[in-house]
Amino acid sequence: MKYNAMSNGLGAGFGGLMLLAVLSALAFLLSVSVFGVFVFKRRMGTVPQTLRYLSVVFLVVVILVTGFAVAALYDEAATLAVVFFAIVFVPLGAVGIYLHQTTDSPLLDTLATAGLAWSIPFLIGVIVTFGGLNILTGMFDAAPAESRQLGLHWIATAVGTGVVVIGTTWLSAPISRSMGAKTPR
Repeated sequence: MKYNAMSNGLGAGFGGLMLLAVLSALAFLLSVSVFGVFVFKRRMGTVPQTLRYLSVVFLVVVILVTGFAVAALYDEAATLAVVFFAIVFVPLGAVGIYLHQTTDSPLLDTLATAGLAWSIPFLIGVIVTFGGLNILTGMFDAAPAESRQLGLHWIATAVGTGVVVIGTTWLSAPISRSMGAKTPR
């Protein structure tokens, strides 16, 4: 019985890492698209509809992968499911609310801006979350069990989520302006 529980935990961890790799690849593609937005805006004066639609497609895939990750990892690796929820859904929700309150953009532009603005901060937030956990564990010279007892993974997740939320919100303003958003409010 112990072997199955350990096997499932290892499988959940491996599955979580694979899903994190997929999300990182999508974030990288969206990051490249961010630069495309600024280049098109500078050279042509407008961002092509194709790039907007492509960004929304990537955003939908990110949401689907994250939803699958949270659902799949909830039973076996609840902490990892919370990390996925925190570094994807929380920043996207925050920037969606921010854009809704501060711009008068069409839905397509709002969704594209949210996905594009999330990309680079997500990549940085992943490094902060997992690197921060390693740093905190080393600072306290804690074994994995002691690290869980001290709640170091929650601290690292909170800091990483904060980085992604702040970065996404900050980056959404210049992207939104490049998309041609009006700010009546």
